Amino acid sequence: MSIELGIRLFQIALVAYLVSAVFYITSFVRKSQAIGRMGTGFLVAGLIVHTASLIVRGLVTGAPPFLNLYEYMLSLTWSGVIVYLGLEWATRSRVYGLLGVPLISISALITNSLSAEPRPVPVALQSIWRVPHILTATFAYAAFGMAFCISILYLLRDMRSEKSPLASKLPSKDTLDNAIYRTVAFGFLMETLLILTGALWAQKAWSRYWGWDSKETWSLITWLVYAVYLHTRMTVGWRGKKSVILVMVGFGVAMFTLFGVNLLGGLHSYAN
Repeated sequence: MSIELGIRLFQIALVAYLVSAVFYITSFVRKSQAIGRMGTGFLVAGLIVHTASLIVRGLVTGAPPFLNLYEYMLSLTWSGVIVYLGLEWATRSRVYGLLGVPLISISALITNSLSAEPRPVPVALQSIWRVPHILTATFAYAAFGMAFCISILYLLRDMRSEKSPLASKLPSKDTLDNAIYRTVAFGFLMETLLILTGALWAQKAWSRYWGWDSKETWSLITWLVYAVYLHTRMTVGWRGKKSVILVMVGFGVAMFTLFGVNLLGGLHSYAN
């Protein structure tokens, strides 16, 4: 068993994700349930092999694969597949795979382009809070990514007349709006747990719960943007395009938190 085995397994999963994306797009265009089922089958097969790659890497390195950017993206892509499959199961619809599965494939392609060289675990990261903190982060950002994809579908549905070919293949705006809400609600829960476990980890590593490090600050900003979305939807009754645009802004903030903040330095610069 070696690092190379884990890399090869992930590359097999990557191929499965790419094939799955083609099937999901074709299924939508041709309105074929049979092709859609093949897409789901390849996605599940990719997830199984992907899980095996994570296990192999963890066994070889002796630590969960959450340390460098390659490992984080490896786990983020894995979480994205689970979030999407959960969404498909909950809604009994594959229409969200039109953009959701290609997004997973893009994430996998980015992961495959990164250096997979393992690194030793720094002393500051040797904590019981490491796994729940990073695992909740991957699920939070995966959920926000899926909500972003559904938001694009909503805008496409909103721009087209009821009689257009595209509109006839997409769910109603209310259905899409509810799917966005449920996905964001899950991501918000994960983001909340991310911040809480991060604070507990920071106390152990740096003897303080909060220090306004750049990653901490932008994680809070991300949390606040989605908190505003949930608050305005539940108490003010915001629905429709303005609410969807807020979700898309939140995804932009989340992506900056995930990637852009690393360029600012700080205590989380090990993510580079």
